[in-house]
Amino acid sequence: MAKPHLPAPWLRRAALGAAALALAGCYRGPPPTGPVPSAGGVAATGTVLLPPGYDPGRAYPVVELLPPTGNTAGTMLQIYLSRVGLGRLYRDPPERQLAALLPYLVPDSAGGYPTPPPFLVILARGRGSADDYGSAAAWQATIERYEREVRADLRAVAAQRRVDASRFVVAGFSLGGDLAWALTLRNPDVLHGAIVMASRATYRLAGGEAAVAAALRRARVYLTMGTADIAARRQLALAAAAMLDRVGVAHEFRLIPGVGHEPAPLPTFAEALSFVLRPASNPD
Repeated sequence: MAKPHLPAPWLRRAALGAAALALAGCYRGPPPTGPVPSAGGVAATGTVLLPPGYDPGRAYPVVELLPPTGNTAGTMLQIYLSRVGLGRLYRDPPERQLAALLPYLVPDSAGGYPTPPPFLVILARGRGSADDYGSAAAWQATIERYEREVRADLRAVAAQRRVDASRFVVAGFSLGGDLAWALTLRNPDVLHGAIVMASRATYRLAGGEAAVAAALRRARVYLTMGTADIAARRQLALAAAAMLDRVGVAHEFRLIPGVGHEPAPLPTFAEALSFVLRPASNPD
């Protein structure tokens, strides 16, 4: 079925202008916020990135990027920069990297994708490690640590900026995708969407599928998996998507030809952003 196309006035104009300036070596981007201050007694040190044309009077959705194994949350920006020939921006501030990528998150009219709304980005702190899931106990501790940190990040950014509290989402690939899936299941009071890429998505709630249906009744989940990823990972991701089908959770699943254990292509990521950032359609 063809996807509806929506115009992209704010993002196309602001992003193309910002990216052009960036490539000319003049753009400095919005003032970097850096680590956000502590909130609720927990230090919140995720880095907040503002969209070009940021309006302090507007309420923005928030997308928090989570780290993959062996890297930081900003790695996803760097991977996408490399894919569009902008690897020279690797060492630039993340605000400038995001501004340079935004035009690629808005497909042209031939793509038929709806346009994501403007949003704030948080780069989660820390670096993912194989030790984070070296045992069942380690994985549980990792989930709980990121749960505390993500909740603290969201509280802190909400204290400093106007945000749309109905559209807090998390995104990541590999370990970041595993975390996005688990955190969204465990925190339905604050997380309303997840982009889950190259993940087995094996985390389950103690109450079974009924608990999943209740936790995700207002959430939107977008899963991607490459056909060149390992077969066991593909099968588990398919099982997670089938479960979401059974319990009636709003979701999309994309199996991407030729892609291995990596983030989805940029057009797919743009579609995922559009899907998870739509206003919640399910009632409380």
